[in-house]
Amino acid sequence: MGPFTESLSKAAKQRLENLGVEVRLGHSVDQIDAEGIVIAGERIASKTVIWTAGVAPSPAGKWLNVETDRAGRVRIQKDLTVPGHPEIFVVGDTASLDQNGKPLPGVAQVAIQQGRYAGKLIHSRVVGNLPPGPFSYFDKGSMAVVGKGFAVLQSGKVQISGFGAWLTWAAVHLQFLATSSLRLSVFLQWVWTYVTGQRVTG
Repeated sequence: MGPFTESLSKAAKQRLENLGVEVRLGHSVDQIDAEGIVIAGERIASKTVIWTAGVAPSPAGKWLNVETDRAGRVRIQKDLTVPGHPEIFVVGDTASLDQNGKPLPGVAQVAIQQGRYAGKLIHSRVVGNLPPGPFSYFDKGSMAVVGKGFAVLQSGKVQISGFGAWLTWAAVHLQFLATSSLRLSVFLQWVWTYVTGQRVTG
């Protein structure tokens, strides 16, 4: 819950605990094997272990033989180009760019805005116009679903948790679907799943 405030992080943690999830923070996983896992020297026996620690970035940094951050993402300049290579743009979760002293998160919002900026800059070069100013990410907010009918939402000074945040999350996701028929289909599937607890198949 890194992008969220402490109060929303606590609300999400409380929700997980209410669902029966034992939350352990501040410890790394020491070992995973056929018998379960070991965390901070303690073995937790399990036949099923689900790892959701994120994904590795593209190996573009190695291909280009350029500077990368600790995670392997390509360090880029304010115009989204690789230092010394104005012809190479790197965007999204393959890129590492700091803004206000913090690295931009590897989320879709950042990638979309960077892609649009890169397109404008390339267009300005092709037609001979002045290039746009340095890239600046505008954070429209973050949302996360934490179980059935519960979410956390943060946008500027607005912070919401609970069913209202979940409804907002659902509305935003429906809005971004391509067609009205698809929106209706997904909405009906969600209603069915919410009421019956069963997913629609087929």
